[in-house]
Amino acid sequence: MHTHTERRRSGGGDRFVAVAAVLALIMAAAAVLLAPAGAGAAALPDTSIAVNGQDTGRTFDGLGAISGGGGNTRLLTDYPAAQRNAILDYLFKPGYGADLQLLKVETSGDGNTTSGAEQTVEETRGVINCQAGYEFWLAQQAVKRNPQIKLYGLTWAAPGWVGSSMYTQNGIQYITDWLGCAKQRGLTFAYMGGWNEKGGWTAAWWKDLRAALDAHGFAKVKLVAADQVSSFSDVSGAMAQDPDFAEAVSVIGEHYPCGWNGPTPISDYPNVETSCPSSPAAQALNTPLWAAEQGSMSYNAGGLPMARADNIDYVDGRMTASINWPVVASAYSDVGFADQGLVRADEPWTGAYDVGLSTWVTAHTTQFAQPGWQYLDGASGYLGGRSSDEVGSYVTLKSPGGKDWSSVVETTRATGPQTVELAVSGGLSTRPVHVWSTNLVSNDRSQWFAQDRTLVPDAHGTVTMTLQPDHLYSFTTTTGQHKGSAAVPASKPLALPYSDSFTTGTQGQQARYLATMEGAFTVEPCAGRGGNCVQMDTPAKPLEWQSNIRTPYPYTVGGDEAWSNYQVSADVRNAQPGSVGILGRQSNLGGTEEDPSKVHYYSLTLSDTGAWSINLADGSGSAARSLAGGTLSSAAGLNTWHNLALTFDGSLIYASVDGTTVGSATDTTLAAGKVGLVASGYLAGEQYDNLKVSTLTDLAVPVALPAGTHTPEAVTNVGYDATGGAVNQWQYSGSWQSGGGNTWDDTAGDKATLTFQGDSVTLQSMANASNGIVDVSVDGGSPTAVDLYSGSGALASVFTRTGLDPAQRHTLTVTVTGSKNPASGGSFASVAGALVSVPGKPAAAPVLARPADASSVHAGRIRIEGTATPGELVTVSVSGKPACVDQPADRHGNWRCDTRLQRGSVVLTAVGVDPVTGLMSAPTAPVHVRAT
Repeated sequence: MHTHTERRRSGGGDRFVAVAAVLALIMAAAAVLLAPAGAGAAALPDTSIAVNGQDTGRTFDGLGAISGGGGNTRLLTDYPAAQRNAILDYLFKPGYGADLQLLKVETSGDGNTTSGAEQTVEETRGVINCQAGYEFWLAQQAVKRNPQIKLYGLTWAAPGWVGSSMYTQNGIQYITDWLGCAKQRGLTFAYMGGWNEKGGWTAAWWKDLRAALDAHGFAKVKLVAADQVSSFSDVSGAMAQDPDFAEAVSVIGEHYPCGWNGPTPISDYPNVETSCPSSPAAQALNTPLWAAEQGSMSYNAGGLPMARADNIDYVDGRMTASINWPVVASAYSDVGFADQGLVRADEPWTGAYDVGLSTWVTAHTTQFAQPGWQYLDGASGYLGGRSSDEVGSYVTLKSPGGKDWSSVVETTRATGPQTVELAVSGGLSTRPVHVWSTNLVSNDRSQWFAQDRTLVPDAHGTVTMTLQPDHLYSFTTTTGQHKGSAAVPASKPLALPYSDSFTTGTQGQQARYLATMEGAFTVEPCAGRGGNCVQMDTPAKPLEWQSNIRTPYPYTVGGDEAWSNYQVSADVRNAQPGSVGILGRQSNLGGTEEDPSKVHYYSLTLSDTGAWSINLADGSGSAARSLAGGTLSSAAGLNTWHNLALTFDGSLIYASVDGTTVGSATDTTLAAGKVGLVASGYLAGEQYDNLKVSTLTDLAVPVALPAGTHTPEAVTNVGYDATGGAVNQWQYSGSWQSGGGNTWDDTAGDKATLTFQGDSVTLQSMANASNGIVDVSVDGGSPTAVDLYSGSGALASVFTRTGLDPAQRHTLTVTVTGSKNPASGGSFASVAGALVSVPGKPAAAPVLARPADASSVHAGRIRIEGTATPGELVTVSVSGKPACVDQPADRHGNWRCDTRLQRGSVVLTAVGVDPVTGLMSAPTAPVHVRAT
C-alpha cells in the first residue's frame, strides 16, 4: 500500500457497495468529461494496427495482485469452504476469472501495514514458526490452481528484533529465514523484494542480500529493486554506476508509475492513470521494468482506469508486469481502503462475496496472453494515431511459437465510436479471431467479459471492427477463455448473540472473525486451564512500516459495526505487568486512514495491580481517556484468570469484574461498533477466553439496568470527500486540495458547507502546524472563530453544536479567514469530515397475540404466540420473570414461547431486540391471564 508523503499534505453503508451506485458515478463523470458537443457522438478516426509476427518487443511477465500491506486477506480464511474455494477460483484458476499470473505476498511482521497486522514467522530471533499467518496458505492455494503462477515476497513490517531498519544484516536474515519457511511449506518464490516504499537502501545492501540468498540455497530467486515510488530513476542510476549491483538485480519495480489514486473520489476515476512513464535510462538497461504495485482503487469502479493502465504501462513505459494492490477486499469495511481489490469478501458468517469489475478487466489480458509471450511494439500504441491516451490504446502479444496472437484494446477516453483494423502478417496465424468485450460503465454484468463475436480474416489477413467508447476488447486466435460463475449466498449482518470459546480454533492462527489491527493474536493452549485461548504473541514493538503511528499497542477486533446495545464479556489473564482488556462499540476511521491508533472504542482494562478502568478512544490517535476507574485487590496479581464485562445501554456503560458491577460511566460519543481484545503493550503471553456478546435481555454477566428503553444516538461520519448537494454531503467553493484524510485551503473567503439533518454536529480537522483560524457557523448564524493550529498531526474534533431540530435540514459552513495565531506556519483551513448525530430509534415492539388479555387458560404447559419483525429476538416474561429469552421471529414474523403457568393470575409481557443493533423495543401492553 502506498503512503508517499509528498503526495499528501502532512498531518494527521452498505456491506457490499451496489454496483449500480458505484458505476453511476463513473457514467456521470464520463458524460461530463468525455461527451462531445452536440446530440450525437461523432465517429473518431480509424486505426490500422499492423500485427507483424517479425516485430520486436519485450517479454511479457504477467499481471498479478498483492496480498498484504496489510490484513486485506484476513476474513477470506474464515469463509465457508464452498465460497472460499469459489473466490480462490475467481482469482487464480486459469481460464475462469482473473487468472492471476503473479502473486505478491507480505512477509508479515506483526505491525499494522494498512488494513491490519499480519503475524511474523519469527517473533524472537532464531525461534521460527513456519505455520504462522495466512500468506503461505494463500500462496499454496494459488499454486494448487495454477502451478505456473510466479510468487513474489516483500517486507512491510518486521519483528522487533530486526532493529530500526530492514536495510541491515538482521533484515537480510529475516528474509532468508522467511524464504526457508516458504520452502518448508512446499513453495518456490521466483522473486523477492526489499522493504516496501522505504528509502535508505544502498547498492551494497542489495549485493549482500544477493550473496545471502545464494548461500542459503535461493540462487534462483530473482531480486526486484526497490519497490519504491521512484525506483525507475533511482535504481537505474545506481545500476549504471555499479555493475555488480546491476548483476544482482533482475527486475526494477516501481510503485504507482501511473500515479497514486487511493484518496481519489470515484467520480474522478475516468480521468486518472492516463500516463504511465518509466524513464529512458531505465529502458536503456534492458532490465525488465515492472509496475510492482498499482491500483488502490475500488474493486468495481477501479476497473475502468485499470483497463487503461494495464495497457499503457507498456505503451508509455515498456513495463512488462503490473501488480494490483490488493488481491481481495477481505477486511472489515471500516478499515482504510476496505473496498479495494478484485473481489470483495468481508462477510464470512454468510459466505456472501462480490466479484468486481476489476476481476474481468484483468482477465482481458491474463486469459489471452501468458508470461513468456512477446509484446509486438509495432502493434502496441494509441488509437487514432495519437501520441498519448486521448481516445484509447492497444497492446499486442504473440505466443512463443510465433503463431497465436492477442490484442487488448481499451477506449476509456473515447468520445464516440471508432473503427480498428488489424492486419496480420509475419507468420502469425490467420485463423478466425475471437473477440471478447466489457462495457466498463454498464451496470449489466452480462456485459462484463462477454464473448462478443468471431471475425474471419479477409484474403490479406485483415479483420475490422467498430469499437464503442468506454469498452475493453480482447482479440485473439486462442481459445479456452471462460467466465466463471458460482452461486453466492445472500448478504446478512452478523446477528446477536455471539460467542466463541476458541475450542475449534486452529492453533497458531487468528480466532474466527477476529482481525488483528496491531501485534499478533493467535489461538493457543490456555495457561492455567484446559482448552484453547487467544494469546497476544508479540514480545516487542515491531519494526513498523508506518512511521506515523501515534500510540501503537496490540489489539484485535471483530463483529458487526451496527452492534449498538449489548454486553461484551471475556476471561482475561495478565501474564506480565501491564493491563489486558476488552473493547466495545469499536470502529476504525475507514477512508484512507491507516494509523491503527486512530480508532474509536470503549474499553474495560484490568491491570496486574487490580486497577480497572472504563476508557474512551476518540479517534485522535491519543491514548484512550479514562471515564471511570478503581482498584480491586481481589483482581491483583499475575497469571490469574478474571472475567471482564462491558454493558452498553444507550449512553450508559457498565463495567463488571468477576461478575460484580464495579462502576459505570455516561457517554454519548460512540453509538455502535464491533468488539475486541486489547493489551496495554507488547506483552507476549497475555491470554483471553470465552468471548461473548449478549443481548440486554440475556446478559452473560448480570447487571441491574434501569427501567425503560435506552437508545443511543446514531452517529454518521461524513467524510470530506462525500460531495454533492444532498443531505450529509459537502460543497466547496474555491481552491480546496485533498489528500491524507482531509481537504485544505488557505484562500480567504473560500468555503466548505455541509448539508445535514440531525440534532448535533461536530467538525473534525487534521491538526497541523500550518493551520490557521477559520469561521464556523451553523444555519447561517453568527460565526465562531476556531483556531486549527496544532503540532500533533492528529484528527481532532474542533467544533460542536448541539440542540438542533432533528426534523430539519441544517448547514455547517467553514470559511477560510486567512488569519492565524503567531505560532502557526500558515493559515490553512482543514476539513476532515463531520460527525452528525440523530436520535436513536428503538426496535419495533412485538405483538403478543395469544392468549388474549383478560382470558382464562388451563394451568400447566401453555404456548404464548405473537408476531414481530422477522429475525427479531423476543423475550417473554411472566409476572416480571423471563420465561422465554431471545426467541427469534421466523421469516413470516411469527414467534412462540412454550412455558408453564401455575394456578392463579399472571401478567404476560414481551419485549423485542433487534438482532443486529441489540436495541430493545418498548414492552408490549400487559396481558392479564388467569390460569385455572
